[in-house]
Amino acid sequence: METSSSSKSVVIDRGLLENYTDGSYAKFFVQTGDIDFPKIFLVAEGKLIKSFPKKSFWYMSTVYLPKLIKSGNKLLVLTSNQIKIGRTFTQKQRHVLVSPDQYGSVEEYLDKNQNDVPSRLIQDLDSYEASDELFETKNVPEADQLVQTYESLRKKSGIRFSDHYSDDMDEKFFIGNRRVELANIKNKEDKKLLDSLALGYIEKINSQKYGLTNGLYKNQKKAPGIHDINDQITITSVYDNAKEEKRAHDIIDPKAIVKIQRDGALWSEDMDDETLRRYFIRTGLEHEYRRRELAFNELDGNEILFHYSGSLLDHTTSSDQNYRNLGYSLGLAYDLHLSRTAKNLKDWSLQFQLEKGVSDYDIGGQNARGEEGSYGAYVNYYFINNPLTLNSFIFLGGLGIKAGSVSMSNSTLSKDYSYQVLVMPALQMMTKYRFRSGDLTEDTANIGASFNAGVTLDMKRLSVIDSLSDDINGKISMTDIKYIIGMGFYF
Repeated sequence: METSSSSKSVVIDRGLLENYTDGSYAKFFVQTGDIDFPKIFLVAEGKLIKSFPKKSFWYMSTVYLPKLIKSGNKLLVLTSNQIKIGRTFTQKQRHVLVSPDQYGSVEEYLDKNQNDVPSRLIQDLDSYEASDELFETKNVPEADQLVQTYESLRKKSGIRFSDHYSDDMDEKFFIGNRRVELANIKNKEDKKLLDSLALGYIEKINSQKYGLTNGLYKNQKKAPGIHDINDQITITSVYDNAKEEKRAHDIIDPKAIVKIQRDGALWSEDMDDETLRRYFIRTGLEHEYRRRELAFNELDGNEILFHYSGSLLDHTTSSDQNYRNLGYSLGLAYDLHLSRTAKNLKDWSLQFQLEKGVSDYDIGGQNARGEEGSYGAYVNYYFINNPLTLNSFIFLGGLGIKAGSVSMSNSTLSKDYSYQVLVMPALQMMTKYRFRSGDLTEDTANIGASFNAGVTLDMKRLSVIDSLSDDINGKISMTDIKYIIGMGFYF
């Protein structure tokens, strides 16, 4: 509202209505920059001299930006009264009377008792500077701070007198080792707290990573179960209401818990099947029962399969006694449990696999050794137990497709021939037994295993890729049945 020519004395339009009390301190700031990323700078700091309901008079002890201290300007104000909100701070006074038999004066007493090493014995005292605590205290159980005063007695005719008793002008007041003036003890401690918090306030605003309009902590990970601030000041959305209803549905009714505790194991003996089912659903016991069953008998994760397979059918001709091997292959597969995408797909999985093997084929009146490799995928349906089940046999059927190539060779061919392989459909029937991975209390070996066995039926079609220089078949069709044994690992 008004300023002096030196900018040291100012009048602002805030006062007692804003709890601006006489003797308090304040920091004055200016805000600049975009509203998303503002910057603040300290303009001045001062002390309140006189406060009225709608205005107050301030003395600016330090002015950093004098050009901004002028009538009509708007500044941000942080007062020592604001930073004390919610803080309790009590003081206790102790008066020490110094005996003239031991000490000639208060100064002598302080010199010998206030420091571990008297200052008169320290040669380079000015070379060191100790930082003050925020509040210099001496622990007392009934207060936060102890204020001590000292007075020297004089002896006359066997009676000790105090020349300055209760005279504030001559008494010395100390907080710890620091001397203070009685009238300014509390205000000085308030100013030290204000200086400390104001420095942190400036650093926090000027070094923020996220815009204020999006919230200081919007892009940071929030604690689970804590609502956003806008959830508390706006109408709850339909989605949030639905989540709350589901969460409430999953909570067991306290009345059901009391009934079970009261009646023991026979708490449901007076209910028929329909009533018991309805009671389980309405009270939330159904969810808890299923959750416990899954926790003991099911374990989600990633599953990798290794298997060996051997052919059960002979694909060679008896007119040629060479190359009569039934064939075998090694396979690597990854079984993706679809329950990880949707709970209603718990009985389904997608299996991706690679195979590499050797098999002998009739290529037109003569046999040849075929080295083949293939890749493919199955859609598996688990009709007895789902793929997450532990400590039980699991049975599945799968439908898939595979593709690859095979290189045919024998001693009579002029060259090796490459055939393209298409298997459609590829059928499999398999059983698994998954073992629990320990007791799940050790993170160092949280890997489980399974034993797998089954059979596959492949409808194969081979088509030669090279030009034929020998009298062999360019297309071969067959049905291949194989047995499978292997191990699986899940984590």
